[in-house]
Amino acid sequence: MTEKSPDPHTAKNSAHQPRWECDDGTLRLSGHWTLRRLGGRFAAQEAALRNISPEVCWDLSAVEVLDSAGALLLWQAWGNHLPKNIRMADQHHNIFARLADIQPVTARPRHPWHFLDQLGAFLIETGRDLWGLFLLMGALLLEFGRGLRHPRSFPWREISATIVNTGPNSLPILTLIGFLIGVVISFQSASTLAQYGANIYIINIAGLSILREFGPLITAIILSGRSGSAFTAQIGGMSVTEELDALRTFGIPPIRRLILPKVIGLALVMPLLVLWTDMVGLYGAMLVAKLELGISNRFFVEQMPVVIPGFNLWLGVVKGALFGILIAWIAGFHGLKVKPNTTSLSRETTNSVVMSITVVILIDAILALVFANTGIVN
Repeated sequence: MTEKSPDPHTAKNSAHQPRWECDDGTLRLSGHWTLRRLGGRFAAQEAALRNISPEVCWDLSAVEVLDSAGALLLWQAWGNHLPKNIRMADQHHNIFARLADIQPVTARPRHPWHFLDQLGAFLIETGRDLWGLFLLMGALLLEFGRGLRHPRSFPWREISATIVNTGPNSLPILTLIGFLIGVVISFQSASTLAQYGANIYIINIAGLSILREFGPLITAIILSGRSGSAFTAQIGGMSVTEELDALRTFGIPPIRRLILPKVIGLALVMPLLVLWTDMVGLYGAMLVAKLELGISNRFFVEQMPVVIPGFNLWLGVVKGALFGILIAWIAGFHGLKVKPNTTSLSRETTNSVVMSITVVILIDAILALVFANTGIVN
């Protein structure tokens, strides 16, 4: 009794199509067992051959062409070992010998304390980053002092370019986010204040939250994702293209020309961006206060300096300058860490943004605790 291969291409009666038939306990294979001939029936052929009795004798003598794909199909159908009874041409032995030398990859059992290894590796990497940041800050201070002693060598053009690229270009997104923050804060507070007849306190809530916290924090987060990532990508791209090595060859310290201007530029432009965000945020809060609570714009503006001490405004401005230094500092550090490959560039750019936002929020929380009882009208 003869069994025909279920491969659909056998209907074409082509001598090159892979075929098999079983007769008198012998499974005879013929044709071209190649990836081209097997086509999309690879899995179906393997499943059909896997169901063949293990006692059958495999005869591959009539196989004209056997490539690695066809050999792998048969090898997997045999259970990753040669059958007991098999006949094949000498040139096919080498293909299956190579497959036999390939050891299957087995997953190593996870040690119950494996998380300690991961924790230790994370702590070591974090310690190295902190030490690198400390060294970079020292180098920045040295370059800044050298620039004060020799003003002609100071990177004035790079500083102005950083201010132009990070300042005006960031205004549209900061305007939108700042306005929406002011609207949301006032809108969420208006209904509760109206229930208790405390409409006037919308000025206190909006003023304190925007000037003291949301203004500098939102500005820093936006700049971390927009400018911080751009700084890291720029410096990292120069590392990939070996431009940093070229600068060092010509005796130009990359820290002086690339990182110091960004630190100074963000330190100067961030307070101005914070003031702009505060202004549009308060304008959004003022509109909601007029529409929802009936507080006029004139009364809102006149009462703002009365109920909100000026300390809160200056605290937000100082936060902006501090956050600008932190963002540029961290972005420059991760840019210098980039290895000469694109994978490292994308990884360090992501790490730069994540670390900048984390540090900004952490510093903001610390400052909030330190100045918790300062600038608050009782």
